[in-house]
Amino acid sequence: MIVACAARTMRIAFLTDEVLPSHGADTIQFINALSALGRAGVDVDLFFPVAPGAAAARDDGARAALHDALRAHYATGCEFTLRPVQGALGGPRLLTKLAAGALTSGAALRGGYDLLHTRTLLPSLAALGLRKPLFFETYRPLTAQFAAARPGFRYLTPLRAFAGLIVHSRLVREQFVRDGAPPEKVVTLYNGFDARLLTDDRAPADARAALGLPERPTAVYAGRLGREKACDLFIEAARAMPDVHFVFAGHDGTDDARALKALAAGLTNVTFPGFLTGEHLTLVQKAADVLLVPPSRRPLAEVGTTVMPLKLFTYLATGRAVLAGDLPDTTELLRDGENARLVPPDDVPAIVAALRGLLDAPAFRRQLASGARALAASLTWDARGVRLRDFYSERLAAGR
Repeated sequence: MIVACAARTMRIAFLTDEVLPSHGADTIQFINALSALGRAGVDVDLFFPVAPGAAAARDDGARAALHDALRAHYATGCEFTLRPVQGALGGPRLLTKLAAGALTSGAALRGGYDLLHTRTLLPSLAALGLRKPLFFETYRPLTAQFAAARPGFRYLTPLRAFAGLIVHSRLVREQFVRDGAPPEKVVTLYNGFDARLLTDDRAPADARAALGLPERPTAVYAGRLGREKACDLFIEAARAMPDVHFVFAGHDGTDDARALKALAAGLTNVTFPGFLTGEHLTLVQKAADVLLVPPSRRPLAEVGTTVMPLKLFTYLATGRAVLAGDLPDTTELLRDGENARLVPPDDVPAIVAALRGLLDAPAFRRQLASGARALAASLTWDARGVRLRDFYSERLAAGR
């Protein structure tokens, strides 16, 4: 029988196969989500792989130093306990991730936790056999993306020990339910942002001056610089708008990023400041007159993932107009003319026209920014942490 914790602190183990720290959006998401859970009163242990012999696995001082490094890298409090697990790293990526997931799952199952939470399901299936409550989280519509996954989820999700499925958009929730997951076990929890953004009212000109950017109309993209993110659409827009400065903030050491920078070669109105977090990321977003979400069907149609990117939540709170695509996932939150300007997907002339219209209409930009901040008020990381804690409690109670 699954037994929930009563009048005591809930203890959870979060399992990941990711090496920390990382520039990946997945780690940014779960580090912020777990930090918020800790602030919501949940006792969180983070299990993650480290190389055999890594000092953090055997030395308290090295582990404390890594904890400090994570706080600095992710610009959040990291209110959780680190549980590094030694294991083989390197070799084929799939095999490494499966091995790391299995090792972290095995370590967590020995810890007497109230539940296990993971974004790597396959190595964690042993928890179900041991009747340990398991919560799985994903932003992907996996049963649509991989037809072979449908029978597995149809079998696993009704199991008592499969306590809950956490997704990041209604679009994904509807897909899982359509493919057989019990509706009461699937919850949409949007991601969040640091609430301090709501109190930061720096003007664009002040932020541009602090960054050394030219004082001219500015559009900012902050996120992964990959083809699947369709950033190339904005490079083409920059080519058509030489009077507008475009800033692309993101890790620029990948092949995709280098290809994007090559596409922008010769454009004097494009800047790549690299990967930014915390105050630096806030400052570059504050430098914008318009914040950009690539309006493309590519993530859904070609890659099989939803957009609903982390950047959207910080954008909403930044106090700037947002330009995005009229697409099934983003329109869960965005309304054209109310809290964003939405354009047809994959249409560079439409992007250029919409961006020009926003830059020429400061009053309208302020109106959109006000609508975005009103929406953002309920979408902080801390609000999400409380919702997730309550979902744990509800599902554990239902499984007693």
